[in-house]
Amino acid sequence: MAVVSALAPAPDLEAKVKAIFEDSCTACHDDGADEVSLAGSPSRLTSVKSKATGKPMVVAGDPDASYLYAKVMGTKGIAGEAMPPGDSLPAAQKKVLKEWIAGLKPTTAPAPAAAPAPGPSASSGGAAGNKKAADLEVKVRKLFDDKCSACHEAGGSEVVLVGDLAHLSRDKSKESGKRFVVPGDPEGSYLVAKLVPGHKGIKGDVMPMGDDPLNAKEMELVRSWIVALGESSGGAAVETPAPSDGAAAEPSEGPSEAPSDAGGGDKPAEKERGKPPFHGTFQINLPTTTTLGRRTFEFRIDHRFGQVGAERGAFGLDAGANISYGFAYGILNGWDVLIRRTNSRKGYELGTKYIPIRQEDGKKLSFGGYASVEYLRDFPSNTANPWAGNFQLLLSRLWFDRWSTQLTVGYHLRTNHSANVQVDLPDDGVDGPVKVRDKRGTLGIGIASTVWLGQKKRWGIDLEYHLPIPADVFFYRGGNADRNGSNIGSWAIGGSVNTGKHFFQIFITNTREIHTNLYAPGGQSKNPFSDRGNFFFGFNLSRKWSL
Repeated sequence: MAVVSALAPAPDLEAKVKAIFEDSCTACHDDGADEVSLAGSPSRLTSVKSKATGKPMVVAGDPDASYLYAKVMGTKGIAGEAMPPGDSLPAAQKKVLKEWIAGLKPTTAPAPAAAPAPGPSASSGGAAGNKKAADLEVKVRKLFDDKCSACHEAGGSEVVLVGDLAHLSRDKSKESGKRFVVPGDPEGSYLVAKLVPGHKGIKGDVMPMGDDPLNAKEMELVRSWIVALGESSGGAAVETPAPSDGAAAEPSEGPSEAPSDAGGGDKPAEKERGKPPFHGTFQINLPTTTTLGRRTFEFRIDHRFGQVGAERGAFGLDAGANISYGFAYGILNGWDVLIRRTNSRKGYELGTKYIPIRQEDGKKLSFGGYASVEYLRDFPSNTANPWAGNFQLLLSRLWFDRWSTQLTVGYHLRTNHSANVQVDLPDDGVDGPVKVRDKRGTLGIGIASTVWLGQKKRWGIDLEYHLPIPADVFFYRGGNADRNGSNIGSWAIGGSVNTGKHFFQIFITNTREIHTNLYAPGGQSKNPFSDRGNFFFGFNLSRKWSL
């Protein structure tokens, strides 16, 4: 049995047709198009059929039998409108197209040996008839299900990585316009570039978002699968042995360039960007050493319901709430700025976080600081010290990839915001208490910890405790004036889940306050073990975007 193929005519005629396609057609008919692609070599259209009618696009030597020519001429019987839509091709270009098809000479070649039985996915991006590619795809699917499917499922805003993966060799990234998979060429595949930490050729974040980067073995699996896809087309596969650290070169749109932290593949694997110590930029109230990353925007909602066990009940859901809305932006890797607003004291907070030493960059721990200024614009009769500030040093470490700890030391200026502080001052010549303004600050120490659960380590048990130093210096509501006030500080315990760019926490705490100067000891925190317990139910929710 013989197979009919086509030999291209003179190269100059082929080049003219390609130029016509690029000028008038490929804006719509590219590699990710719903209909036929007109990008690349025009001669390949002899083996392509119209998706709308099933007719061959080009019949070598016969323009009238070629559906491509019929669509250009607007011949009766075509599906849809003539191409290009709107303005027809000039007569001279139609003539070039006709001469090109007529000049294609059919030729015969021996039929290839019978193809092996298709594997689990016969249509997988070129894996048809290629058992090696099909077998590798099974493993790649399992890898994607484990690492990627939480975000990249059907209906997602970006590429789908569940089920049949055939579309990856046709689809292009919406961010960069590059094809996700180029069969036989891992280094030219945008999918590979997105999986390599520090790669310069990507837009947005490295994948998997919020999870550990793929290790060298997993990267080798993805590369081998793409190489095998190239073998199924009958051409020689591109030899692309994976570097020892799993680094990839720039996708092939010009000279290759090594990732900025890969050093041309000579740097050790530990230099690759790893997992930050905490999922969120804040634990529950305390800031963490985790930052957003360069050109990343975050919107955050912090919510605290009313007192649990109060008369109105419903676990505090019917007793009012404190709410904070925040916006943060990563200027550089390790440097964030934020602004947020809370209904408590009608407060605003403008803050910045800078973490110059980061464990995710291969350091032994993470270290940096957070500073903010606050303005409480509530009525003067209700709030003293409307201007306040905060300075915190943060030291954290991720242990065993599952346990994060952080120590925070901070100084909070003018933490007593009660407008009616009365103190019986000695030697003031007045018998009894008098009204004073307490301008003192509070030195505090905080501890945060998270234990990550599950295979993907997306679930966490979160703890937080923040107390004054020393414990008997500052009390709630009036400083030392209220000996029955709380010196226990603020604490919270709860759980969290990280799903790509979303982070959600739910918890029980002893303070309804959210902004730094209010949850600090001496601010608003009460003793939860008196008067049936001042416990509050709350949640935090954040969403990130890469700009």
